[in-house]
Amino acid sequence: MARLPVQQPSRGTTPTPTPPHKGEGDIEGRQTVTEITYRIPTVADAEAIARLHVASWREAYRGIVPDSVLDNVDVDDRIARWSGYLAVEGMVTFLAERAGAAAGFIRAGRPGDAFVEGADGHVFALYVLRRHHRQGIGRGLLARAAAQWLAGGGRALSVGVLTENTPAVAFYQGVGARFARAETYRWDGHELPESLYVFSNLEDLARLA
Repeated sequence: MARLPVQQPSRGTTPTPTPPHKGEGDIEGRQTVTEITYRIPTVADAEAIARLHVASWREAYRGIVPDSVLDNVDVDDRIARWSGYLAVEGMVTFLAERAGAAAGFIRAGRPGDAFVEGADGHVFALYVLRRHHRQGIGRGLLARAAAQWLAGGGRALSVGVLTENTPAVAFYQGVGARFARAETYRWDGHELPESLYVFSNLEDLARLA
């Protein structure tokens, strides 16, 4: 599940890899990608990303995370948080747009403490709106983040995903993530099983773009 520092959870994306793999809330099954554009967002994109983030949580985690948690997420708080996130330098952030509208995003960077031994970077959030699933967006975002992390001297990326989010688990496994360990993720007092994965061969991942 990807985690953004000082915020609620951000478990994975919801992509679906290109056949035969299915992905995490969004992405794969690569079809027509000509309408998809990728760029580095600015603070001006904070509201669009925050609203996409909350909508993706509700799509991906309904039935996994209590409704009371999902329904009470404060969108204005998320917008304020994203304004802060996007003002921080040194993070890897990409926004995917389709026909000019936000479709997905990824945010990665160096964690305070490594989630997985040997992984100097972590995917804090990767989400794609359900209506944009199976278009290769999640894969495209992940590949671009891997390439940028490599370019900055990075070695490996870890990512966390709620264990019950089986489409997300399948997505990460489908694009080469290796299971590292199980742990517990705490969200608003609720303990949720989480699986941590690591991408140790970023060159292969970057070539998926």
